[in-house]
Amino acid sequence: MNDMMPTIEETISADIEAQMEHEEWTRGQETQDRWANLVAIHGPLMTDVEWQKYLTEYGEYLDMVWKD
Repeated sequence: MNDMMPTIEETISADIEAQMEHEEWTRGQETQDRWANLVAIHGPLMTDVEWQKYLTEYGEYLDMVWKD
């Protein structure tokens, strides 16, 4: 029975799809703007060196066998 029902991809028009993509982009831009404002007020959470150190240490943690 479900095989007979159209999917979203079959029923969506190009203008609706474009509108959805635009809204998704707009939300992403708003998030970036809010984050940029916070960084401008409070400064970055970590320097680039601190961030690389964190990624290295966290990567080592993820490679540990005991956590599984």
